[in-house]
Amino acid sequence: MTGNVGTFFGFMKKMWTTPLYYTVNKYVNCNEFRYGELVGRDSFGNEYYENNDYYLGRNRWIQYNKPNWVVLKSDPSEVPAEWHRWLHYMTDDTPVDAPPVEQKFLMEHRANMTGTFAERYVPSTTTKPKIESWNPNASAKIQE
Repeated sequence: MTGNVGTFFGFMKKMWTTPLYYTVNKYVNCNEFRYGELVGRDSFGNEYYENNDYYLGRNRWIQYNKPNWVVLKSDPSEVPAEWHRWLHYMTDDTPVDAPPVEQKFLMEHRANMTGTFAERYVPSTTTKPKIESWNPNASAKIQE
């Protein structure tokens, strides 16, 4: 079956075989009900799906492990580089099928933590300021 009928029956099959939590979670993240084949998981527990019944550009998506229910969106910086390549059609091979070559100089992937209080950027200086503020006590010591 192809077209809308096949999509409808595939959707109904997926609805009956998956827990309600996953269905609601996918609707919150994608703003639509989707079904597809699980192609892999990354080290953070995110799940990656593909369904070629959808249009190109809409047929690959991610289901985040911990969705942010407060603002109803998740952080895209949680996607590792090897899965980013697959999601954005740079390659057709998933990291499960063709694992990336391990490089000694590559760091472990971390999500962007700039907006959090604990990991915020605090600028500091190691140079002496060019302009010093006036201190009235300092001028009294000079006159004495």
